[in-house]
Amino acid sequence: MTKEMELGNFQKSVDSDEIKTMAFEIIGEPVKAVSRICEQWGEAEDEVREYDVYVIETDAGKYTLKKTGSKEAQIYAQYLSKGEFHVPQYVGMRQAEDADWICMKYVEGNDMRDMTDETTEKAAETLSKIQSYFWTPSMDKAPENEVEQRFVEYWKRVLRRASSVADDPILRKAYQMFLDRQLTCPCTMSNGDFLQWNVIYDGENVVMIDWGFGGMMPYSLDIARFLAHATETRSTFPFYMNDAQKELFLDRMYEALKTKISREQFNLDVKLATLNEYIEFVEAEEDEDGWYLEHAQALAEELLNL
Repeated sequence: MTKEMELGNFQKSVDSDEIKTMAFEIIGEPVKAVSRICEQWGEAEDEVREYDVYVIETDAGKYTLKKTGSKEAQIYAQYLSKGEFHVPQYVGMRQAEDADWICMKYVEGNDMRDMTDETTEKAAETLSKIQSYFWTPSMDKAPENEVEQRFVEYWKRVLRRASSVADDPILRKAYQMFLDRQLTCPCTMSNGDFLQWNVIYDGENVVMIDWGFGGMMPYSLDIARFLAHATETRSTFPFYMNDAQKELFLDRMYEALKTKISREQFNLDVKLATLNEYIEFVEAEEDEDGWYLEHAQALAEELLNL
């Protein structure tokens, strides 16, 4: 594989008057250069995704301009701006005909496909600080906005997912344990897609980016998603994280949470949410070598024997 074909994100220079105008309206500074965020996700030349995310360069600095929905802008403006969280600094938004555009200060650094003990601990610090601030016992009230409505959408989605394991008695019983817990599980502000490519290590802190799937949801979901797809081989996603680092992450998360539940319940919540992660990929038929099904079955047996 050539250097240009290495897996991961890269930027491609573009010349778009529309993007320049949009950026100027939000930032208030003339735009010097624009590049588009792309990802080489496979080894073939055409296995490239181009995202509606742009890096804007001005004399005042660099910014990220992203096409998104109103919910993500609301998360940044009304929630993440409340505390000193390790997230991109929100600048502003503009509405276009087909979507909203949000602008944040650009975060320099690399994603965390290759974990170290240091970045593992810093990732737990970043996530636990957000979770502690927005911690709520459960989502048992009517949603007041799009951010709280996210739990309702999530609940409908996992109920539909249960049908994908209805014919497997072991998976069905274990997944029902997961469903039962979701209605009583503490909720918090969740990223919704807390994967290693959605965090940036800037040399000092781990910064959580891409809140397009975010909202108030069970706290265990982000924890499980961060761990479930990381392995010491490339058998799943290309995220490297060994078992000792996973335990380190869980230990630091639990220690840092200001609102404590029992460690036993914490461990169970994460295992149940991990089962959901595995079954999500089985349901989506993105399990070519059976890795997710194999791990779901083993975890289901473990849960039923607790």
